[in-house]
Amino acid sequence: MRKLIRVAALATAIGAMLVACAKVPFTGRLQYNVLPDSLMRGIGKTAYNDMLSGVPTKKKGADADTLNKVGRKISKVANQPKYNWKFTLINEDTVNAWCLPGGYIGFYTGVLPALKNEAGMAFVMGHEVGHATAHHGAERMTQSLTMIGGLVGLELYMKNKTKLKPKDRGLLLGLIGAGATVGVILPFSRAHEAEADVIGMMYMAKAGYPPAESIKVWDRFEKESGGGMKIPAFLSTHPASKKRQAHQKDWMPKARKRYLRNKLGYDTQANKWGKGPKGSKKKKSGGDEKSGSRTPVSGKR
Repeated sequence: MRKLIRVAALATAIGAMLVACAKVPFTGRLQYNVLPDSLMRGIGKTAYNDMLSGVPTKKKGADADTLNKVGRKISKVANQPKYNWKFTLINEDTVNAWCLPGGYIGFYTGVLPALKNEAGMAFVMGHEVGHATAHHGAERMTQSLTMIGGLVGLELYMKNKTKLKPKDRGLLLGLIGAGATVGVILPFSRAHEAEADVIGMMYMAKAGYPPAESIKVWDRFEKESGGGMKIPAFLSTHPASKKRQAHQKDWMPKARKRYLRNKLGYDTQANKWGKGPKGSKKKKSGGDEKSGSRTPVSGKR
């Protein structure tokens, strides 16, 4: 009877793991996530309201209109009908954007010069939406819960099965936790960023924006950073820009095919927020895709 119970418990555990495994859009990577999407959407809604509380936002004007326009196009191709898509332009100089579970998106006005044009915004929008549709937040929380559970289990084992003093056990657990953060959690976050880059490219291409613009966005971000001291790559949650660009170039042929089938009938690369007069040096629709066709690719995927 006990053997039967153990077999049943094992089968249940394996079944739960299989149910919790899902494929990430486009990359096909299998991820393990035990947190339901309905729970994460609720967390996203609450966090969104908290983050915008008392924060200056721009609800009207050309920039807010462009953000909503691009957001609607990208969210449409993302095809998540249960998401309550919201796009907010935050009037601060911060060079950043974010997306919470459930489709709650914030862009800071400080990021606009690096985006430069509508296509640049489409890539960053796609990137942020990609984090949500790939359930990266839930995956990270699952990973953290797993690590915490492991450390608790180790503490109980050391307490009951070893003669280590509480101070020594605490020191050992701290070292293991730090090692896990550097060796597992941070690299995993970098993998999420690279994955969101690919998803963002595909989404922007499906929405009709030239994916070659995504490569240029990172060069503009580098200039916006001002060349200050950077965190070492192995401790950063974001990959180096050159690595991101190389990874995106591997996927460029697939993204470009989607773009050619869906490209918009107007110039999405006209200057909106970069240096120089707005709308200057306009090119024909999809003009930069010509240069994108010359971008070296490895053809790995």
